Amino acid sequence: MPDTPRRWWRTLRVRVTALVTVAVAAALAVASVVLVLTMRGTLIGEVRQTAEAEVARVAAELEQGRTPTEGEWSAVSGFTMIQVRDEQGRLLAELPEPAAEAAAERPAVPDADGGDAAERRAADADASPGPAADELVVAERTVTTPDGVLTVVAASRIGPAAHGVDLVVNALMVAAPLLTLFVAVLAWFAVDRSLRPIEAVRRRAEAISHANLGERLPQAATGDEVERLTATLNAMLDRLDAGARRQREFVSDASHELRTPLAAMRAEIEVARAHGTASGWRATADRLLADHRRIERLTGDLLLLARFDDGSVARRAEPVRLDELVAGELAALTRAEAAASLRPVQVRGVPAELARLVRNLLDNADRYSAGRVAVTLAAEPGSEPGAGTAVLTVDDDGPGIPPDQRERVFDRFYRLDGSRDRSSGGTGLGLALARRIARAHDGDVVVAAAPLGGARFTVRLPAAD
Repeated sequence: MPDTPRRWWRTLRVRVTALVTVAVAAALAVASVVLVLTMRGTLIGEVRQTAEAEVARVAAELEQGRTPTEGEWSAVSGFTMIQVRDEQGRLLAELPEPAAEAAAERPAVPDADGGDAAERRAADADASPGPAADELVVAERTVTTPDGVLTVVAASRIGPAAHGVDLVVNALMVAAPLLTLFVAVLAWFAVDRSLRPIEAVRRRAEAISHANLGERLPQAATGDEVERLTATLNAMLDRLDAGARRQREFVSDASHELRTPLAAMRAEIEVARAHGTASGWRATADRLLADHRRIERLTGDLLLLARFDDGSVARRAEPVRLDELVAGELAALTRAEAAASLRPVQVRGVPAELARLVRNLLDNADRYSAGRVAVTLAAEPGSEPGAGTAVLTVDDDGPGIPPDQRERVFDRFYRLDGSRDRSSGGTGLGLALARRIARAHDGDVVVAAAPLGGARFTVRLPAAD
């Protein structure tokens, strides 16, 4: 299947850079809007407070019957104007008094009848009105004075404040895109640098195949996610390498084990055909039948091991009386005398598999014993309720197993020297199957020296209530 062509806009580098750029641009846009709105609100609020303060000050003077003099208006802001009107809305005073040349530029304050004082003065002087005034913030207060009810109106222009906001907006219009571009370039180079080790790992992984599973990915001691990913992939390669090696060994051993009885059967047939007599064919048939049974048992063991290797195979566990199962398998002892001590113990598992485990251990003890086999079954209490353990021991009085080979006897097709060889009739898979079955039931099988002088195989399985 040809590789799918890579599109540059689908690469992780482009996607991460685009995501970061869009996120920064959105954040800058939101922050800019919030900044401008906050600044505008603050500045206009200050202008409004100034107008209200001037109105309050003048109103307080008028309530006391005093009219502020020109000197008392020096504190009035240059863009704030105060007017005093009577009940009919007539303009009584305007402070500070505008100069003639600046009359057209002062704020236009609405009067009571909808016009404004500036327009009225312009009409009275037969002059045209000045240019449009800035937006105003107006504050007013009606007070009772010795001269009657008066209204104090203060108007402040927000033009200077708006001008400051405009400067900030113009600055943000330039700075925000430049900052976004800078972040995009920075993100591009940062992502590119971060992905370089991953690209090196990818190229190395692409070169590893079944023929060179012993090679490993380059792992830099950076302490980051890339190092952990590389370590995980190398551990996976270790498992794949070990599995492939076991598979090769298994295939080689299985072919050798199958070839041996087949060669023997062929030799028997050829000898019988060339030199046999009619009376000798029965003995030949018996030997061929024994070899056939050996092949049948070997292929059965291989299929069962393959089933355990395939973790997807469904297994139905159920309560099993282990003492009854062991008692039923004692008939497998044909050479040795058995001494059994079986306590009632219940476990949970697959009965056929547990029977195969017990049968293999008993068959192994019977094959290599000198004449005696002891079988015991008991239950050990656990530290918590319902956490007990079923313990099955099978002892023989045979040659035993050296300590340095007690783990290797559970390997497939492994045989000890001396009496434990192929001539004894074993396939070399019985103990391997026993351990696999025990571990599939959350237990284990170990071997040690037996009190009888031979080997003791101990099986531990979780007990069931």
